[in-house]
Amino acid sequence: MRRILVLVFFAALLAFPSTAKAQLDEIVVTASRIVTKSGNTENSPPGIFYERKGDFLLLRVTIENDSRELGTRLEELTQTVEGFIRAARSDDDITLSLLDDSFVRPLSIASFADGIYRGSRPDTSVATLQVKTDIPENVEDSFKLATKLGKFVDAQREIGRTKITNSDQISVSVVNPYQYRQTVMTMVLDEIKRVKTALGPDYRVVIRGLDKELNWVRSGDLNLAFTLPYTYDVIPNNLQSY
Repeated sequence: MRRILVLVFFAALLAFPSTAKAQLDEIVVTASRIVTKSGNTENSPPGIFYERKGDFLLLRVTIENDSRELGTRLEELTQTVEGFIRAARSDDDITLSLLDDSFVRPLSIASFADGIYRGSRPDTSVATLQVKTDIPENVEDSFKLATKLGKFVDAQREIGRTKITNSDQISVSVVNPYQYRQTVMTMVLDEIKRVKTALGPDYRVVIRGLDKELNWVRSGDLNLAFTLPYTYDVIPNNLQSY
C-alpha cells in the first residue's frame, strides 16, 4: 500500500516540472467555478482543497472616445491613459495592468494602444485596463480595497470626448498558482492515509488524477481555492482482480 502511494506521488511531481516562465505568471480568477490552467471551467466542487487569499484585487475600467476623427480619438485616449499612469506612479498602492486572456500584464502606452478596438457605435474607439492593488493578509473583505480602486478611477481626468467607466467588475489574481500544487498533493495524500488507517489492513487504496493539472476557483471576495482532480478506489485486499 505504501509503495502505491509513493509511486503515484513521485510520478505526479515528474509530470509537472517547474519552469521560470510559470513562476512569473500572474493569473486573474473571475469565476466561481473551477478554472484549469488551460482556461476551461468545471462545475464539480473540489474535495480536498487549499484555500488562501489572492495576491491582488483588480477593477476593470473601460475608456471610450467618440470624437469624429480617428486621430483625435486616439490622441485623447492616449492622453487620458497617460494621466492614469502618472497618477499610479504617485500612489504606491495602485498598479495598472492589462489582461491577455487570463494573464495579467503590465500597462504601458504601447500595450494600451495595441488593445484599442472599435466601439459599438460609429466613430468610437474603446479600450480597457485593470486598476490593481495588493490584498493585505489582515483584510477580510473586499469593500475597502474596491472603494480605494473606485476612488482612484473617479479622480482621473477625461480628455476631450473620452469617457471613463468603472465597470464594477472586481477580480482576484494570484502570482504563480502552480506553486501550490505540492501543498494540495500533500493534503490529498494525508487524506488517503487517514482513510486507509480508518479502514484497517484489510483494504487498500488506489489513487488516480494526481498527475493532472492544478485547478483553482474563486472561493470568496478575496480567497482562492486550489485543488487537483483526484479520485480513489477502496479495494479489499482479497479481491482477485481489479
